Amino acid sequence: MTTKPFRFTKEFVSERCDSCGRCFAECPVLRLPSQEAKQELEKLVHAEHSFVLDRCTGCMDCNSICPQEANPHTLIMTRWGERCRVEGIPETARLVLPYQENNLHRTGQQALTDREQRLVQAWETNWHKPPACDTMMFAGCNMLLLPFMLDSPLYAELPIFGSLDLCCGEPFYRMGCWDAARAAAQNVRNEFMRMRLKRVVVPCLACYHLFKCVYPDVLDVPLDVEVSPIEEWLCERVLKGDMRLTPLNKTVVLHDNCWPKASGDFLFDKVRELLGLMGITVMESTHNRENTLCCGMCAGAARFHLRDIVGTARTLLRELEDSPAEWAVEYCGGCTWLLSLINQALLSHYAKPRYHILELVQLAAGEIPADRTDQIMGQVMRKMAPRLLGRYIRGGHFPVEAMAKIPAQNPQDPG
Repeated sequence: MTTKPFRFTKEFVSERCDSCGRCFAECPVLRLPSQEAKQELEKLVHAEHSFVLDRCTGCMDCNSICPQEANPHTLIMTRWGERCRVEGIPETARLVLPYQENNLHRTGQQALTDREQRLVQAWETNWHKPPACDTMMFAGCNMLLLPFMLDSPLYAELPIFGSLDLCCGEPFYRMGCWDAARAAAQNVRNEFMRMRLKRVVVPCLACYHLFKCVYPDVLDVPLDVEVSPIEEWLCERVLKGDMRLTPLNKTVVLHDNCWPKASGDFLFDKVRELLGLMGITVMESTHNRENTLCCGMCAGAARFHLRDIVGTARTLLRELEDSPAEWAVEYCGGCTWLLSLINQALLSHYAKPRYHILELVQLAAGEIPADRTDQIMGQVMRKMAPRLLGRYIRGGHFPVEAMAKIPAQNPQDPG
């Protein structure tokens, strides 16, 4: 199987588009009849209303499908951004967007154990006062919510840093709110320069593609740093003999997340290589690699309707549950916590054990993973539900410009 990589562009490449409609006809979510696909594409090109803007889940498969490399998902994001500027952003979005008070990630950190909070504090200190090294791991927002996944001797030689005040800005980019994304990118670049970093290892493939591709090619914010996905870093260590893993001898159904599509086969293959090094056999899901389904996270980028997120997540959970594999595995922290949150919120019966790939690495290394995702997200659900309900009842929107005001950073020693 060959996955065609694609480049991120500032605009839809209209001169390449021949209006074939394959982007929407072959989309794993839309699956429109050919003629209807062409009509909806033309509506978007001419800035007319199209139901695609409400039904797209942001999986980016259309970019992989497009035979002309016109990047139709950029067209969708552009129209989302235009709509946000005209109508504003629903108040419910404040609960999940970066740099907002009392958002989901900050609420989740309140649910951490004392040990986990100390770990997060140590990462914050490493940001404020970086150790004398030029290679570090950037935890990213999702690992700050699930820090136990990096609480392992496996990473003892790789200092970790991160803060909820240092977000890559991916949600802003996916919504088409690129001024806010650019502000976040400039903040990251300034901090990486101050820290004198030469190489950054990332456990989040959203961060990887933002840093490596979106920042320089779309936002005009190049990073003078080598960026490596943690899957590649782990494979290197195992193959060099620096890390010993014991075969787990399990079958898993693997949920590929959206971002690796941009890199073609590289990351899809690397994840499967790492699983193979752990003695794990992958039983491919119905939708895999470039045809994978969104977990529900980016389904919210369309209009921040809870039913979009829940419906998308349920479809994926059902597909994973139906697989004959023993376990389900994700390698995106956002997919891990969102699927856990939705599964608990619906009191679902999707009982197949689910793991993040980093938890499997701990198992194969002879450790016992903390397995705390469900506990943390259960507390988050109980605390966030009244706020979410209140926002839905009150309604209202806030202006896009409010998101672009990233807090100025002047790191001081928090101790």
